[in-house]
Amino acid sequence: MVYDCEFSPQELALNSNLDKNHFYFLYSIFTDGSLSLDGTNKSIMGAAWVEISSSVNDTYQCSTAHLPSSTKAEVLAILTAIIAAPTHCHVTIHTDSKNAIDTFTKTGRTNLSQRRIMKLNNFSLWILIHRLIKHKSLRVDMFKVKAHSGHLHNDIADRLAKDACSIPPIFLASSYYSQAPIMVPTLANYGPIDKNIRKYLQRITNLHTFGKLLRTKALSSLLGPTLDQVDMINWELTKDWIAKSCDGSICSAANDRHTGFKIKNLGHILPTIDKQRLYYPQLYPDLPTNCILCNSTTASNTHWGLCHQHHTDRLADYKECLSVLTKALETHKEIATAPSAHIAVSTSPLGGLDLEHNPSFYILLHNAIPNSLSDLIGRFIRSRKVKSLVMNIFLSIFMENIIRKYWRKYALAYKQWEKSLHITKRDKRLYRK
Repeated sequence: MVYDCEFSPQELALNSNLDKNHFYFLYSIFTDGSLSLDGTNKSIMGAAWVEISSSVNDTYQCSTAHLPSSTKAEVLAILTAIIAAPTHCHVTIHTDSKNAIDTFTKTGRTNLSQRRIMKLNNFSLWILIHRLIKHKSLRVDMFKVKAHSGHLHNDIADRLAKDACSIPPIFLASSYYSQAPIMVPTLANYGPIDKNIRKYLQRITNLHTFGKLLRTKALSSLLGPTLDQVDMINWELTKDWIAKSCDGSICSAANDRHTGFKIKNLGHILPTIDKQRLYYPQLYPDLPTNCILCNSTTASNTHWGLCHQHHTDRLADYKECLSVLTKALETHKEIATAPSAHIAVSTSPLGGLDLEHNPSFYILLHNAIPNSLSDLIGRFIRSRKVKSLVMNIFLSIFMENIIRKYWRKYALAYKQWEKSLHITKRDKRLYRK
């Protein structure tokens, strides 16, 4: 690490008029960061800079691995450049990270409270940067450089940052923690959790909840007995679809019912006969009850959407849904080299017309999004917004023409069966009172 810098008399004379009250050196530097992902077990951040204000052109590179992100690598490069700058110096930092420049400006405001700073990512590094600027009496200006634009010094910093990912990572010394803001938790003594702590803990909570979801016995038909079908589902898009409003409103009774139905369908807890017998054992017969419509298979959340009674109609309705998807792909196609939409749909896993043995159809039937659908759309469209539009067009018609249509038929027959047993809503309401 460079702590001092020698300048020629010409350079000193050139920089002597920057401020009448302070004597400034002009210290110009290019910084860059790089994030190297090695599967899910290890990620390394490389940081580097090259100094161009003197004839020496000093360089520096390092790496670290604590809470990795591409932005943190950029901030680490800026921090090491500030550490290396001489005192009473005018520092100009050139970086290709617009996010880093915006956050530097934001954290440098005097009216920004400590509480608000600690909600920002990498706040421990930003706090240290501004403390060093004040302690070393620096004037720091940042400039945006377009990445990979052929600029010599920016390309050198970029190459150094990438190469730094292969050197052993450094970690902040334990004495640093005592200088961190009060009440900042640390992660296994590697360093502070310098993120919005609520959002960070929410991710941990979501992972725990997701783990419990995967262990739910009711989902064994959706995920496979050995969870072999977990990777067939795009869970991020499934979450977005479950939360999508049916009428455009943020909160309404109709939207609550719609969302509740999708959650129950995904969780395989719709009120089929097997579930009702579990909830109200004294109201329903003890004997196994086959499907009211086909009378060939035990009624359950697994069966109602694949009932043989509606095989022909369901196949025709699904073909109509696929034709809507094909038309949407052709209308919004962005990738010129994409194949024919009709051929792509018919040859994808979605196009299998043996619906009783088509995993993608079963996943869709229970309001989850198969990766086969997202991958298919990705072959035609780049824009995330347009992808979402095409997917919602298909999912909406599938919801109306398949899920709701055949659940209504099952529910109507089920109500008639309940009437034959003289089971009423009042009986269920008073069952546990």
